[in-house]
Amino acid sequence: SRVSQALRENTYPFLAVIVLREHRMTVVGRLEGLMEPETVILRLQQIMTDNEAALITARMERDERSLTQSLRQQQDEAYQASLLADQEKERRRLEEVRRREEEEQRQRERALQEQQRREEIQRMKLELVDQIPEEPPDSDPHSIHLVIKLPAGTRLERRFRRSQSIKYLYFYVFCHSDAPSSFEIITNFPRRTLPCEPTRECPEPPSFAELGLGKTETVFVHDLEA
Repeated sequence: SRVSQALRENTYPFLAVIVLREHRMTVVGRLEGLMEPETVILRLQQIMTDNEAALITARMERDERSLTQSLRQQQDEAYQASLLADQEKERRRLEEVRRREEEEQRQRERALQEQQRREEIQRMKLELVDQIPEEPPDSDPHSIHLVIKLPAGTRLERRFRRSQSIKYLYFYVFCHSDAPSSFEIITNFPRRTLPCEPTRECPEPPSFAELGLGKTETVFVHDLEA
């Protein structure tokens, strides 16, 4: 066999002692033929003694390789952990950048919407101010005198014909520079909200007379966005 050819034994029984030397398996002792047990033990002890240095070196090399492998594994694990930490840090950074960009975009959109809303309100004021009828004179017996109190403390006075729709009161307040953009008009005695804003369901609100308002009334403008 190949093992027999490698060991080149001459007779039996045959005992070979093989050790790792210089990174290869080497036969360091051969026992051939019949021997007394004591002789075998002595020969083996002598072989071990003769090769003890090589065995110690082999063990040290093995331990060193094991230590080197362990250190390399620890370094690899530390590198992987550091890499994952860096990747997670970069992911969080990119996520924060994306979040800030989205928030800035939302702020720009809100600012644009607010600007468009203000422009639309200004356009509506220019359109509605021309629809407000002329103020009747004090002597008109069919007029109503209104004291209008705005949220900022401004006090307005205006007369309308009692037969006119109360929407003109809404237009008048809406077009005033001190008035809020979203509001309702209420009376105190009795306390009620006047349906003066035209809506799709009621494009033509009732007249002052139809609402039972007297010749002189005080109304309050309530800011719906306050």
